Amino acid sequence: MIITSHDQQMIITDPSRGFNAYNNWAVFPGDDISYRKIVLYITYECPDGLHCGEWDYIDNIYLRRIGSADSASSDIEIARMISPYGWRFDEDWKFTWHVDITDFGFLLRDSVEVEFRHGGWENNTDRGWLVTLDFEITEGKPVMECLGMEKLWNGNFAYGDSSKPIEKKLQPIAFENKYDAGIARLRILQTGHGMDDHENCAEFCRKYREVYFDDSLHSRRYIWRECGDNPLYPQAGTWIFDRANWCPGAVVYPDVYDFNLGSKETHTVDIEMEPYVNPSKPSASYHISSYLFYYEKPQAVHDVSIEEIIAPSDADEYSRVNPICANPQVVLKNNGRDTVRAAIIKYGPSGAPLKSFKWRGELLSQQEDTLSLPGKIDSGHSDFIAKIELLYDEPDEYPADNIKITKFESPPVYGPELIVAIRTNNEPSHNSYSITDADGNMIFNRALGSLAANTEYRDTFNLSPGCYKLAAADTAGEGLDFWFNPDGGYGYVRLLDKTEHLIKSFNPDFGHGIEHSFYISDEAVAENDTEDLPILRRFPPRNDGKFVIDFFENQPRDLNIKIYRDNYSRLVLSRAFSAVKDSIFNFDISSEEDGIYIIEVSVADTLITRKIKVQHPEREQ
Repeated sequence: MIITSHDQQMIITDPSRGFNAYNNWAVFPGDDISYRKIVLYITYECPDGLHCGEWDYIDNIYLRRIGSADSASSDIEIARMISPYGWRFDEDWKFTWHVDITDFGFLLRDSVEVEFRHGGWENNTDRGWLVTLDFEITEGKPVMECLGMEKLWNGNFAYGDSSKPIEKKLQPIAFENKYDAGIARLRILQTGHGMDDHENCAEFCRKYREVYFDDSLHSRRYIWRECGDNPLYPQAGTWIFDRANWCPGAVVYPDVYDFNLGSKETHTVDIEMEPYVNPSKPSASYHISSYLFYYEKPQAVHDVSIEEIIAPSDADEYSRVNPICANPQVVLKNNGRDTVRAAIIKYGPSGAPLKSFKWRGELLSQQEDTLSLPGKIDSGHSDFIAKIELLYDEPDEYPADNIKITKFESPPVYGPELIVAIRTNNEPSHNSYSITDADGNMIFNRALGSLAANTEYRDTFNLSPGCYKLAAADTAGEGLDFWFNPDGGYGYVRLLDKTEHLIKSFNPDFGHGIEHSFYISDEAVAENDTEDLPILRRFPPRNDGKFVIDFFENQPRDLNIKIYRDNYSRLVLSRAFSAVKDSIFNFDISSEEDGIYIIEVSVADTLITRKIKVQHPEREQ
């Protein structure tokens, strides 16, 4: 069952306030229908005729009034997004994220007002988003019965300001087990913002948070998230920079902690941030929303589910690792009271014989584990199935969620002769690449530290039929082309056939790395990738007048390259090149004034344009 509160809602900023609220009513089932699980799907799109939004702003999703328009606002934040750097997205761009919000299910009954609150101050006449909020409800017996909820720490809390110490705001909270619950669940959304003059806090400083229950330390974790592996890439801004528990163009995942209440009547819960003081100009803050849910103990003793199929899958959030041809990844969850130590997972494409894997481990109640399953995946199918069976003659008390099915695409099929072309940039110590087979055996490896700067490596392979994965990595998380680090230089990764025609070009602004799975077949003839030809990249797009243009075509072409001032007001430079197939050209227009310049390249019947921004360092203010 899908309940939609916002259906391609046009979202723009309100610069006068720094936020804009979009409130819609949605009708959910009544109390006669039990919820097993609720997942919120959040989709952003570019509006027709406008740019996508430019900046990474906080987007909150709230439950406001429940029941009727006369009800008091509940002000409960159920999810949080950070909008992408979307300025360069194509007009047909679209991306979907999801987050489990089952904890709030007891509130999603009958009429509910859902608010999408978009932060930001950018121009609202030429850009925005289309946002869709879909609540996917799975009917069935709850894993645990929710008895009630309390609000805890909610707000924007200053950090590093000695006049407003955060520890005075995040005081321990005592609560009584008034519902005679077996479990108390703490759910926290926390992100750091601001960039002060001391440690760039809180957006770019890595600080820990501790969670205490009844004065005992329950958890310590850094409020931090790596962003170089974001599946939404590349983005126009500094998308690769790690941040305080958030990334541009990503959902903020909640931290969830379960406490066994036992027989005590009164308990305390507390969160504490790492001590920090900015002695000069404090401006950091943490945005926190937190709730305490009272639950009965799990209804089943033995209850395991397949929560996710990460690969193979066509989900946007798992696009970094898909498509695959071997080693499926699934998420196993223990919904029961007893620890699970063994299970059998059966898996494979729909219509093909299923493989079987015996898992052994230790999965505590309410814990999840991501499993990598052995074996190749047969191509030519569109559905993938994973299902689970418990061992030791322990029947699963809720078998309905023991099976999950995903849509997927098979990887491409290539002929046996391939060329991998990799050009390093100025920082090759960060880079490596490898080819492995379906069993994880290393077929070829250019190891970290073995590559020279600004060098193209062309490695030719004659591979046996089977499944393979090409992986290129950058330990700095900056890929081979990151505009914010022009000193890092430019590089690329390409896959060519034996005639050196392009099979696939990978965007070099790839953050931590790329993974590309493929089949090899003696009968296959690799289709050349003509969609992106000719390749034309400029680096860096913001420069002091010195930049490079990378050109690639399958056949030698004559080129004419012209550079104009913005709006074609003046021709700055014109050059002609003969019979160019694969080359990097250096240009120098540093004698020109600051501003926007247009690069115009004519090749055969094709005219390609790119823009650069020239800014001389000595002229920056």
